[in-house]
Amino acid sequence: TLKGVQVAAFDTRIDARTIKGLVGVLFRTFVKDMGYAAPRIDAALTQAGGQRATIPAGFIVEGTEGPLRAGELERAGEWARNLA
Repeated sequence: TLKGVQVAAFDTRIDARTIKGLVGVLFRTFVKDMGYAAPRIDAALTQAGGQRATIPAGFIVEGTEGPLRAGELERAGEWARNLA
């Protein structure tokens, strides 16, 4: 269990608005219905007894594998510094 352990959840994600055509429509529908991973990871960690150290965060990547979008690395660094 994670009882008493501070936890933090994040994901990397694609900006659904940038995907064109039918694939974009399907992806946006999926995100609308299912959401991104960070909140689900957070729920699993807290359900296992973890204590949330901060709200879940998502950092946007360009393309399907990265790199992080301009400004996201700095935002991720700030998110991480706030954990300390």
